[in-house]
Amino acid sequence: MDQIEVIRKKQLKMALGVGIPYFAFVIGIFLIVYLAQEAVTQISLMGFPLHYWLVAIAIYPITWALFIWYVGRANALEDEIEETLGGN
Repeated sequence: MDQIEVIRKKQLKMALGVGIPYFAFVIGIFLIVYLAQEAVTQISLMGFPLHYWLVAIAIYPITWALFIWYVGRANALEDEIEETLGGN
């Protein structure tokens, strides 16, 4: 039973270690756009306003990269758990 608790703690630590900063990042982008409307709307990249890039375009590649990394790390953790449990 102790091994199960160790596994759960590792998984929870990893999930919260990724989820909380990601949530803060997403909320932060929207807050920056909302609170600094004047400055953000005046900056333009390739013909699109900066707020459009931040909210509609930049968030998706960042999200996909984070999710790909997270799945790889979760799979590595599962392999580690399997090795640990398989060894007993």
